[in-house]
Amino acid sequence: MSDSFRKLCDLTKPDPRSEMWGMIDQDTGEFRSVKIEDIHSKLEKLVLHEGVPEKVRTHFDTAKNLLLYSWFVWRFRAVAESHSCATLELALRIKNGDSKKGLKKLIEEAIKNGWVKNEGFSIWQSARQDFKEQNIIMKKILRQMELESNPSHDDEFNYDYVENLMEGLPYLRNKYAHGSNMLGPGTYVHLLIVSEFINQLFEKG
Repeated sequence: MSDSFRKLCDLTKPDPRSEMWGMIDQDTGEFRSVKIEDIHSKLEKLVLHEGVPEKVRTHFDTAKNLLLYSWFVWRFRAVAESHSCATLELALRIKNGDSKKGLKKLIEEAIKNGWVKNEGFSIWQSARQDFKEQNIIMKKILRQMELESNPSHDDEFNYDYVENLMEGLPYLRNKYAHGSNMLGPGTYVHLLIVSEFINQLFEKG
């Protein structure tokens, strides 16, 4: 089985699940299988800036290495997610003066103090842009139909992303901490969120 202890002869063979994914090649425009070089290229872009304490950056690099090596052992993805949650908690404790509060309380304090904001997350920015574009299209359709916009329709994008993170990140951390076989495909996005969160906590060096 793929999740069993690896034999020496199989150490450098990719996990069969790693080769099941595909992508559009940016150079040729053709569909092809994902390669480990693609994973490495994406992970290279997840950088904690120089203002982030070195021990936090080293801790996060371990999560990145775990995700990279999940090419060979798929279940390293879960370990990478769990480790990145611990990186975030480490960063928040340092920011809070080595506070002993739990992760949810630490995130709540970061939100309350304005250390982390919706605008600092690329996922929120993309969602806001999609909302604006859909609004423009909807208003154009309504004008063509000679109808007025619904007065109850909100033109402002009110999705509070950081509030969802305050619930979701501690839940994920606790699932792993208490033992779970949970395994999903979104590990890169999780590490992206953590990196953007931590980068907001500290001023750039």
